[in-house]
Amino acid sequence: MSETVYGLCENCKERAPASHFVRDGKVYIRKVCPKCGPSERLVSTDAAAWQAKRDLWHYDPEAVGPCAINCLECAHAHHPRMVFLDVTNRCNMNCPICINNTPSMGFLFEPPLEYFDKVLAGLAAMDPKPTIQLFGGEPTVRKDLFEIIDLCRKHGLRVRIVTNGIKLADEEYCQKLCATKVPVLIAFDGRDPAIYDRLRKNPGAAAKKLQALENLRKHSTRKNTLMTCVARNINDRHMGDLIRFAHDGRDYITALHLIPLTETWKEGEFETDVHTTIEDVEHIIGEALPDERVEFVPAGLGFKLDTFTRFFTPTRLTFGGVHPNCESMTLLLSDGERYHALSHYLKRPLHEVAEQIVTLAEQLGPGLGRLDTRRFWQRLRGQLRVVRALWRPARQALDFRRIFKGRPFFTVLRILGGLALGRKGKDVLRRHTRIQDALRMIVLPFEEYHSIDGARLQNCTAGFAFEDPDTGDVRTIPVCSFSLYKTDIQRKLAAKYAAASARDEAAAANV
Repeated sequence: MSETVYGLCENCKERAPASHFVRDGKVYIRKVCPKCGPSERLVSTDAAAWQAKRDLWHYDPEAVGPCAINCLECAHAHHPRMVFLDVTNRCNMNCPICINNTPSMGFLFEPPLEYFDKVLAGLAAMDPKPTIQLFGGEPTVRKDLFEIIDLCRKHGLRVRIVTNGIKLADEEYCQKLCATKVPVLIAFDGRDPAIYDRLRKNPGAAAKKLQALENLRKHSTRKNTLMTCVARNINDRHMGDLIRFAHDGRDYITALHLIPLTETWKEGEFETDVHTTIEDVEHIIGEALPDERVEFVPAGLGFKLDTFTRFFTPTRLTFGGVHPNCESMTLLLSDGERYHALSHYLKRPLHEVAEQIVTLAEQLGPGLGRLDTRRFWQRLRGQLRVVRALWRPARQALDFRRIFKGRPFFTVLRILGGLALGRKGKDVLRRHTRIQDALRMIVLPFEEYHSIDGARLQNCTAGFAFEDPDTGDVRTIPVCSFSLYKTDIQRKLAAKYAAASARDEAAAANV
């Protein structure tokens, strides 16, 4: 673990050479700032799990380009597949732990519709087009939110709403939002009001969020996502209840995004007695399911699996290819009574199965890469090669008695055939297996500047989009580094559009 990357000095926030090291079974990043000297910060409380993700990935740190975290000057094309778009910096909660702690910004950022039309047009020109997540502040405080949604669709962009859910407790408003058929990502840290007293300084939020979720259950025709801030000694013991809640609501909840509590607040705004890392969250989920063997793998492995999956579906995983120590994921599968870990249906540990599939993907990649999935016969040839390649490891890994309703070989062919014909995966699985529903669990670190490093930003596929206030160009910056630039960018944009509005009003007055 001697590779050199760039990090940020904790004192002056200047870029500084950094390296990872292990002490007492934990991973730290050490930065040596030319001005302020050395500093270090905890990255992971489980060095073995942290390194295992790199090994599974076949990660070569020397092959990563030198990212110096100069995002405003960087010309590297990230081609983001998921883009956050700030629509306001107002919020009806203003939690102290929020990554967008808006009261401290000192100005209003709420640009007009023309701003969004311009930014969305720029994003629509990307190939492939990214998915848009309307963000804030709190998007639902804008009276013209539905017009922004319309603009996204005018430009052919898929759109989702990231919300704290308070406004959705109003059933009439929730029904109106659900009528747009926009998926909702709702912040929900658990059912106990004490959680919100500690994390959000707002114990009354629990009842409103529960009402919002009940309204979504009644009116949403889409599957939605729970976004949960997870913190040791705060809501870790509530994760089992949260998983049961998600299972009870599996008709409208499809995913659980777990965000480790990280230090984004100013001194004195919030205090925690322990740091929560990605691996901490993984262990917490394991503790919440004590009868299961819960295993997480890097979400970015999806780019290796594209070798196979592109012959069956054009959809690429959002986090495919990012970095082995960024987002991690696992899958919980329901038998109709409860969620089980994916390993419940495996005869071998998940990491061994994943390692075998990654190796196969690397071996078959060159040959499969020469086939054009747009041509029927070449796509069919690719599908047959994939089935033949995966059949043996699948037979060795899967516990067919727990999965299939019929004979394994023919059932697999029926499933693959159904997917190839474009049928919904959930319908195919319910027809041919005992697996009734799935819950995707993804650990999503929103890094504070103390532990950020350039290698993790190099191929990031999630970013914030904005209009460059100086050039007018539409740009994106990786999510985990946007906080370094956000205040300056949005202050300039607020001034720019305020000036434009004043000119328009003056011109109208002179007509």
